[in-house]
Amino acid sequence: MINLGNKIRELRKKKGITQEQLASALNLSPQAISKWEMGAGYPDVATLPVLAGYFGVSLDAMFDYDPEKVEEKIRNILIKSRVEARNFEDSVRILREGIAAYPGGYILKRELLECFAGHLKDTGTDYTEEALDIAKQLIVECQDTFITLGAKGDMAGIYIQSGQYDKGKEIIESMSYVYNIDIQDRMRCAASMLKGTDRLPYAQELKIWETQDLWMACDAEGDGYWEIGDYENALLSFQEAADVNERFCQRKPREGLYPLCGRVSQGVFTVKMAACLYKLGRLEECDAALDKALQLLKDHVRKDIRPDFYLDFFREPYHKYGLDEYKPCP
Repeated sequence: MINLGNKIRELRKKKGITQEQLASALNLSPQAISKWEMGAGYPDVATLPVLAGYFGVSLDAMFDYDPEKVEEKIRNILIKSRVEARNFEDSVRILREGIAAYPGGYILKRELLECFAGHLKDTGTDYTEEALDIAKQLIVECQDTFITLGAKGDMAGIYIQSGQYDKGKEIIESMSYVYNIDIQDRMRCAASMLKGTDRLPYAQELKIWETQDLWMACDAEGDGYWEIGDYENALLSFQEAADVNERFCQRKPREGLYPLCGRVSQGVFTVKMAACLYKLGRLEECDAALDKALQLLKDHVRKDIRPDFYLDFFREPYHKYGLDEYKPCP
C-alpha cells in the first residue's frame, strides 16, 4: 500500500477539499488523514470501500491497479523470456523475477514449469521437485483450462522421464479431452468474427498455434510408427511435419510472437527422416538428409551461446533414433 497515501492526496485535491473536510466526511480526525497521505499509516479494511465510494472510484483505482496493464506487463515478461534471454538460465531468471512481481501470473508459472520440464537434469541442476511443486500449485489454484491441462501434461512427462511411466500414464488418462477449436477464446473469436485489420493480428496468431499443432501431430504420429517398426509410414509422417514447417518458414510471423516452427525444427525432422531412410536401407538418401540437417541447424541455431551449439540439436535425435549403429555422430 506504499502508493495509497499519494493516491488519497491526489483524489482529495482533485475533489477540491482539505484534509479537515475529508476527515469530517469520514468521521475521522484530520491527523488520521495526514498520516495516510504521508505514508505513516493506512486506512483499515472497513474504511477502504467507504473511502473509494466517497471519491467515486473503484478499489482497483484506489490502489492504481489496472488489470489490462498488468496483463500486458505479464505478456511482455513472457515474450522477453522467450526472445531476449541468452540461454536457459537467463529465461529462468526472467520468469522467476516476473513471478515475484506478479504472483498471480499463472502463465509465467506455466512457462517456468515448461522450461523445467524440458531441462530436468541436463543443465547440471535437477529441477524435478521444483517443477512438480509448480505443477501441483497450478492444478489447484488456476482456473484456466489451458494452463491446468498444460501443467498436468508436464507433470505426466516428468514422471515418465523419471521412470514412473504408470504414474505419468495415470495422469494423462485423467485429463479431459479439449478440442481447441471448440473453445471460444479471444483469439479464435476475433479471428473468425472481426473484420480487416481488427481480425488480422488474431488470425496470424491463430495460424501459428494451429500450424504448430499440425506439425506436432505429424511428428507424434511419426514417433508412433517408429516405435512399432513401421519405418515407411514414420518417414511419411516426419516428411509431413517438415512440409508443414517449411510452408510456415516461408512467411515471417507477426513481431512479438514466438513460434515453435522454424529451421531448427526442420533440421530435427530431417535427422528423423534420415533415421527412417537408414532403417529402410536407402543409405545415399540417408547421408544426404544428414548433411542437410547439419547445414540447417548450423545456419539457424544461435551462435551467441557457443559456435557449435547447433550440434546439440543434431546429436540428440541422432542418438535417440539409432543412427549410431550406422556411423559415428559428428
